[in-house]
Amino acid sequence: MSVFYKPAKTADNKRKRLNAIKKIDQVQLDEALEKPFFQRIIVPFFTALVKKVSNLLPKNKGSDKNRKTEKNLKLAGLNIRMNEYNAIRLIFSGGVTVAMFFVTALLSLDFPVKFLILLVTLLGSVIGPNIFLKLRISGRKEDLRNQLPDVMDLLCVSMEAGLGFDAALIKIGERLQGVLVDELNLVHSEISLGKPRRDALRSLSERNPVDELTTFAASIIQAEKLGIPIKNALVIQAQELRIKRRQRAEEKAMKAPVKMLIPLVIFVLPVLFIVLLGPTILQVIDQFGGI
Repeated sequence: MSVFYKPAKTADNKRKRLNAIKKIDQVQLDEALEKPFFQRIIVPFFTALVKKVSNLLPKNKGSDKNRKTEKNLKLAGLNIRMNEYNAIRLIFSGGVTVAMFFVTALLSLDFPVKFLILLVTLLGSVIGPNIFLKLRISGRKEDLRNQLPDVMDLLCVSMEAGLGFDAALIKIGERLQGVLVDELNLVHSEISLGKPRRDALRSLSERNPVDELTTFAASIIQAEKLGIPIKNALVIQAQELRIKRRQRAEEKAMKAPVKMLIPLVIFVLPVLFIVLLGPTILQVIDQFGGI
């Protein structure tokens, strides 16, 4: 018995490990199959295509245009390289143009009209990613402004409860979600890795050039430098930010009637004129036509 015990135990351990690996693979396979078709097939294919195209593109670094684009990508919260962004633009432009080419080929239109449609499509597909990037940057900045008062309130409450600044950042990451929370989690990670708090906060304001966030970081740095309790500075600043947010909402509400004039003039008024004046015009045409 003692002669066969050790080999049998080794074989039994191998079998258990093999069954565990098979079970893990089966669980991963089941989780992968539960995902939608778009996430299982389209996203990995597009990601691989972007990587291949980005490797083929020339790597032009150091120019002002490339630095500006890289900065915009960071401001938009997109963790992609410059070449990957150019590859996405190229694939998007080429795909949309080719699709429109086949669509216009099926339509019975004159050649100048088809050429004009393809030209407009090509220009739109080239400009589209830049417009998307600008809209994403502005939307991200707006999210940061809107989330900052709530984050500061929770930060003040946590520090009043006896937590330190770093522990309060952890509590915010547990309770809230959003763009600003992700940025504060990054700040906490940098502080945990040994980066000074003031440098981490300066990096936060540099990554996100929002006036309110810059003021938030500067007030914490100033309070730490002068020995003032951070929570006192945060309470005052949170009140000011809420006032500013209410003022921005009132400003948008006042601009709404002016913005509504354009669709009103283009879509509503012509239909209203047709409904009101249409019968009268038809009667006038019938009377003068009989003469």
